Amino acid sequence: QDIANMKKQSRSMTKQQSDLKSMIQSGDFKTQIKNALPKGGLTTERYVSACLTALAVTPKLMQCTPSSVLKAFMESARFGLEPNSPLGEAHLVPYGNRVEFLIAYRGMMKLAWNTGMIKSLDFDKVCSLDKFVYKKGREVMFEHTPNLLGDRGKEIAYYALAELNNGGFALHIMTKEEIVKHGKHYSRSYSSKSSPWQTDFDAMAYKTVIRQLCDKKLPKAT
Repeated sequence: QDIANMKKQSRSMTKQQSDLKSMIQSGDFKTQIKNALPKGGLTTERYVSACLTALAVTPKLMQCTPSSVLKAFMESARFGLEPNSPLGEAHLVPYGNRVEFLIAYRGMMKLAWNTGMIKSLDFDKVCSLDKFVYKKGREVMFEHTPNLLGDRGKEIAYYALAELNNGGFALHIMTKEEIVKHGKHYSRSYSSKSSPWQTDFDAMAYKTVIRQLCDKKLPKAT
């Protein structure tokens, strides 16, 4: 009987977890969210639903202080991004008993597209057998022709490129060595065998240059 009671208690929500869900569904929180969300984007109801889903998808959030969780939700709302959703726009990451809000590369792309100033976004890697020209100066020259007839050779660099409606373009390019250094510095699990940095390096490299381009070189709007 004691074992059964313990199992029942382990499945029930703690008071902190119950209080956090109540706070999110409260009228005060909904009013704050309504005031924070950009006009013409997510509705208050949809965003509150996304918050509750984020708690279910990432249970460790429930172990963090309610104030830090609510603050992270508010930060995500100001950008009009759904947290911890399949859209992959923003992440709420638990660190100990606190939560850190991070805009994902898809969120950065969304904020860039929202400006209406972006005509196209592209990304690729530069390999040793590709044709490639990159010159910096008063005028930047950039041309890349991938070798599609056979082996492209070893990866040299990765880039993301945005064409603007005014005819200009923004470029961010990083060598493979710079990508590796970046990954080791910002990802705690970089060297793990199951880390996407080890299982799908190209995908992580593309995400890195896209994020850097959108974050540092493109205008953004909510």
